[in-house]
Amino acid sequence: MDERLSKALEFSNYRNTIENQKHNLRARVESLTTVTYNNGTFKADKSTISFVKTLIDYNNGDRIAVVDERTNPIEIENPQEFYEDLMLSYNAAMNEFLIESKKLAKARSIKKIMDW
Repeated sequence: MDERLSKALEFSNYRNTIENQKHNLRARVESLTTVTYNNGTFKADKSTISFVKTLIDYNNGDRIAVVDERTNPIEIENPQEFYEDLMLSYNAAMNEFLIESKKLAKARSIKKIMDW
């Protein structure tokens, strides 16, 4: 096989592997930011966290109602605990996302990407 063609194929495989790893990492982050609370499923993202914090501040910590990912209204009996669960999930996911993204950025071969 021509050396240029071989190098182009190798680079293409490298790029595909990087993209697959990024896709898997995003799916992992998506999973880590899913929080279940009181039979509801919530996304621990910036907007949900801010919204819940605003409701807590406005309602002085009393019970609140929040619509979950399936558009069901869920009563949150302990808003502070719910807020802390969202924050913990978000922080854990973002820390893992950062660490794994840095690893991918430094990887210069398929073996390093796949941790072989």
